[in-house]
Amino acid sequence: MTTLTIGLDGANWNLIEEWLENGDLPNLKRLVDDGIGGVSESCLPPLTVPNWKCYATGKNPGKFDVFRFDRIDTKNRDHVFHDATDFKSAELWDYLNDEGMTAGVVNKPSTYPPKEIDGFIVAGGPDASESEYRSLERGFATPARIEDYLRDELDYHVHPNPMISPTGKGEPEIRAVLDLIDLRFEAAERLLEREDPDFLHLTVFYSMALQHYFFDGEPVKRAWKRIDMNLGRFLGEGHDILVMSDHGTWHVDTVFYVNVWLAQNGYLKTDTGVDELLQSAGITRERALSIAKRLGMVETLSKVVPEKIQKMVPWEEGVKRDRVLSVVDWDRTTAVASNQGPIYLTVPRDDPNYESTRDDIIRELEALTHPRTGQSIVKAVYRGEEYYDGPYAEHAPDLVLDQGENVHTSDAIGPDDWWSDSGLWKGGNMPEGIFLFSGPSFRSEGLGERARIVDLAPTLLHTTASAVPDDMDGRVLDVFEPDSDPGKRSVETRPPLDGNRVGEERDDGEVEQRLADLGYLE
Repeated sequence: MTTLTIGLDGANWNLIEEWLENGDLPNLKRLVDDGIGGVSESCLPPLTVPNWKCYATGKNPGKFDVFRFDRIDTKNRDHVFHDATDFKSAELWDYLNDEGMTAGVVNKPSTYPPKEIDGFIVAGGPDASESEYRSLERGFATPARIEDYLRDELDYHVHPNPMISPTGKGEPEIRAVLDLIDLRFEAAERLLEREDPDFLHLTVFYSMALQHYFFDGEPVKRAWKRIDMNLGRFLGEGHDILVMSDHGTWHVDTVFYVNVWLAQNGYLKTDTGVDELLQSAGITRERALSIAKRLGMVETLSKVVPEKIQKMVPWEEGVKRDRVLSVVDWDRTTAVASNQGPIYLTVPRDDPNYESTRDDIIRELEALTHPRTGQSIVKAVYRGEEYYDGPYAEHAPDLVLDQGENVHTSDAIGPDDWWSDSGLWKGGNMPEGIFLFSGPSFRSEGLGERARIVDLAPTLLHTTASAVPDDMDGRVLDVFEPDSDPGKRSVETRPPLDGNRVGEERDDGEVEQRLADLGYLE
């Protein structure tokens, strides 16, 4: 018997409740009826990174030193992009290996470049990419024989082709995501049969892109039906199964342009850059991509036009992500923010004005409401070193936002006002995701439980008769059938393993390219 995790990026019960009840997702309904679970609370910000790592380590970001895909280094005025070598913690599969078990990981974000384990790792999107519009063709799996097998036998690819994006979300892009869902499950099933690991993790990722662009529309329902059909591959085999997500998805009623708000309130100053000049001339990335796709030249242009030149073309919303820093007037700026709201101050922490500046921003943001509806834009603002816990908490952003319900926080600089009723995304990220344990070891009590995402790794370790590291934040959940083996065993603890790849060298330029938009970056 293999213990399985099926990770569904951005899943939450409210999104799929009607489809479950109407019989559109019979395999998932079977797991619900036979299992126990409910809502899983992710760490802030509710993003793919850090939360897939929160799941895999059982820890908050303050214990593995990465707080989102990237960070703003205000001291060096630089945008730093992370890859798998930056996470300073062992993971679930490292502990399984240490207990003498084998493990397989398929398509989990934040695993590129893949490390060597006793088993295999197949890295996933969005980080496993060669550049902004070109998929990684090699080096996405370890050991090499696994990559050779996937390429030769399944024509495996990491990203959909054509890539779904703001200008490419028609039937070809939708079908590419659906085909990729099938390919992920096919690869997992084949590797399960071929390698026979004791534990297998599979993530379905690009269905979340459909939820961003369509929320609960017809393309999303098609994706969930495809997921459900593929879940049938693993039912009836006696496996213990965890179905979970890194965060959930809610409908976006308000877009909060946090950097525009910072600018309008005197915390951020900008200069006119190439991006703004191009935007004023009507030259945007959406239009350029649309033309390139129509002419079938996306791949060619991505090879011919240097990456830095490609990134100078602004989005219709304005300057975003790694280009934000290019228009910041650093000498007159006090604070700048990333997507989903981490805020970084330029004021040194030992400056007498540091704490008062944070206090002012917290007070003003927590009082901020929608001009027409009166809805709170931000539920709460936390000081980073207080929200996170661990040896790396001091590396956290200065402020962390818990955004208001149905709010998406964008880092775009360019909109005339700090809010809008709509944006590129119909579905945005929220902290409430899902978890569901089903199989011989678990009780059948439905979806009435609550957990934190950091509770899942300790619970899986106990399921597999493994000791739980005493530095994990999570606890073993009370989900087991009393007469099952894990139900009868007491929880054992152990010292933690050394951190993951600490000090390994890497190329920041290549990391930035791998983590660039791909037409979708949460």
